[in-house]
This record gives sequence, structure tokens and C-alpha cells, in this order.
Amino acid sequence: MNNSGFNKLFWGFLFIMFNFRIQGFDILPDVVGYLFLASGFSELLSNSNYFSIAAKYNVPMIVLSLFSIYQSPAQGSGIHLGLFGIFGIPIVIASFILNLLVIYHLFMGTKDMAEQQEQPDLAQEADKRWNQYKLLQFAFLFSFILIFIPPLAFLYIIVFFIISIIITIAILGFLRRCSERLNILT
Repeated sequence: MNNSGFNKLFWGFLFIMFNFRIQGFDILPDVVGYLFLASGFSELLSNSNYFSIAAKYNVPMIVLSLFSIYQSPAQGSGIHLGLFGIFGIPIVIASFILNLLVIYHLFMGTKDMAEQQEQPDLAQEADKRWNQYKLLQFAFLFSFILIFIPPLAFLYIIVFFIISIIITIAILGFLRRCSERLNILT
């Protein structure tokens, strides 16, 4: 049944979206999230070709996310490039692009399933949630520009944090509804 596959997508998305660090260690590591996504995609492969494409993009994300398990806490002010210095920039760019591709195909696979099962409300919501996720990711990038205007950056980050929680909860709710409503034998 598809219930298990969507439950794994739910948990994978949860691990990816929430980053809680203690002493630099991510207690909800993204790598675990991408492993959950891989398992969910493998269970849903027969429902849509989008899931097989997502699974292919997800493999390098499993590897790249290993680099984010530990991030040295920032010491002092200024811009910190992390463990890899300037060489970390291509890793961050690749992760950003691959993450967008994984999540895009997740939502399009879900939309495809919803259309096959004649559930247009879920199909429309898949598009809506994808657009929200995409805007959230680009809003995150924009926050790096605002670093140079500290008072505005502080306000922006607070608003961004609140909106990201709202969007994450909406997406998780969407995945729960998919788990319940797109639950047929394949």
C-alpha cells in the first residue's frame, strides 16, 4: 500500500526541514531524512515515473547531506565558510539545486498519483505546496543578501522563521492526507 511510502516521505521531509543543533551537531540529521525519502520513493516507484527520477536525484543528496551533520559553531562575527572553506560553496550550490529537484519530483509524483485516482484537490494542492516550498528556498537565499543590513536581516529572519514553520506544517499535513487518500494497492 502507498500509506507506508507517504509516511516515509513525511518523516523524510520532517528531518530535512527542521535543523536543531547542539554543540554543532544536527540532532535531526538531513541524511536520515534523505534515507527516509529514498525508502518512500522506492515504495511509490510503480505509481509515477516522477518518483524514480526523484530517487535518482536523492542519491547524491544522501552523500552531500553527510557534510551537514556537524557544523562548527560560529566564533565571533563575520561570514564563516565552514569546514571546507571556499570549497564548501560548490557543495552548498549542488545541494540547493539537487534538493529542489528531489522535492519537485516528489510533489509532481504525488500530483500524478492524485490525477490518476481522480482527486483533483490533491493534485492542485501538490502544485500549491511545491510553489510554496520553492519560494521558501529562494527566500532563504535572499536572507544572505540581507546579512549586510543587520536590522533588516534580523526582522527578515524572524518573519522567515515563522513562515517556514507554517509552510512546513502545511506540507506535512498534505503528505498525511496523501497517505490516507492515495492509499490503494499497486
